[in-house]
Amino acid sequence: MPRHLYLISGLGADERIFDNLRFPAGYDIHHLKWIAPLPDEPISSYATRMAEGITADGPISLLGVSFGGIMSLEIARVRPIAQNILVSSIKHTAEKPPYYNWVRRLRLHQLPDAIIYRQRGMVVKKFLNIESKAEGQLVKEYLSKKDFTYTRWAVNTILHWKNDVIPPNLVHIHGGKDMPFPIRFVKPTHVIPDGGHFMVLNRATEMNRILTETLLR
Repeated sequence: MPRHLYLISGLGADERIFDNLRFPAGYDIHHLKWIAPLPDEPISSYATRMAEGITADGPISLLGVSFGGIMSLEIARVRPIAQNILVSSIKHTAEKPPYYNWVRRLRLHQLPDAIIYRQRGMVVKKFLNIESKAEGQLVKEYLSKKDFTYTRWAVNTILHWKNDVIPPNLVHIHGGKDMPFPIRFVKPTHVIPDGGHFMVLNRATEMNRILTETLLR
């Protein structure tokens, strides 16, 4: 029976960020799509609805990038998951940078769109450690979106996310130069020293080696 690996992209990204990854034989690869959040929907409810997109039979593993990693942990609360693989993400509350709490307490994330989202281009490009034209194009498409409903929900969810349960068989791959989740606050199982937040694309050789070593057989 084949194993099934569902890939979850990060905030504002799509399945193209996985184009350079290669997976061991014996896995069927699927992309688990993001869905529109309901107004003020808690992450537990959202994860339950998103998990309905997992329709394969057999052992299920999840690989989530950034916010997708957080979502993979929430999905693991509501259905059996053989293995969680987090990339450029965090696995519990203590790994959130402390200044995220300042943003939450000061409610800076609730400022008008014209202040924090429509003018976010330079900050986003720097935080993602963009290295190539292809990466820049993906970010450009993300920044061109004018509807910030999902972005506001996701940012608010990350700022308020709490978790202290680490599922078994968890693999956490992180970059030494990650900016949204700096390595000094994170204790991953594997570190790519020169990897940034987009290392799923631009450090695929190192990523593929780790995946070959760690994916359940």
